[in-house]
Amino acid sequence: MAKSFHFPLQKVLDVRQITEDRQAISLKNSQMSLNKEKEQLENLAQKKDAQLKVDEDEYDNVDDVNLSLNELQVTVDYISQLNNRITNQIQVVEKSNGKVEKERDDLIEASKEKKIVEKLRERQLTNYKDNYRKKMMKEESEIALRVILKNKDNGNNQ
Repeated sequence: MAKSFHFPLQKVLDVRQITEDRQAISLKNSQMSLNKEKEQLENLAQKKDAQLKVDEDEYDNVDDVNLSLNELQVTVDYISQLNNRITNQIQVVEKSNGKVEKERDDLIEASKEKKIVEKLRERQLTNYKDNYRKKMMKEESEIALRVILKNKDNGNNQ
């Protein structure tokens, strides 16, 4: 019976696989967070556009509008607050995008490290198979040689 292939660094390969899986999960979470932040930014931009559209529609006919200074100030303040929130959200999105890029780089690095150990495993498995095949051929050759010698001995004795 032939003994099966045993890779001495299997535990290292397992750890690298776990690390790669964790990095993939971390990247996915970062991407989801980035998408959420982008959605919030888009919502803020839509609110601003909607407010500007309302103001534009209300003030198209200047003759019909009795605009008070207080109402104008409230509208300007609201739009200013939206602008500040949009600016802050842009920074949050950029930070989140940077985190996604870092997580992607970490995942690529973890994949490379795992791939190195996998290549080593493949190489050792190939060597094992070659050595096993050579050993089996040698044993088969020895058996064939014995059979031939036995047949010759039986042929000479007759």
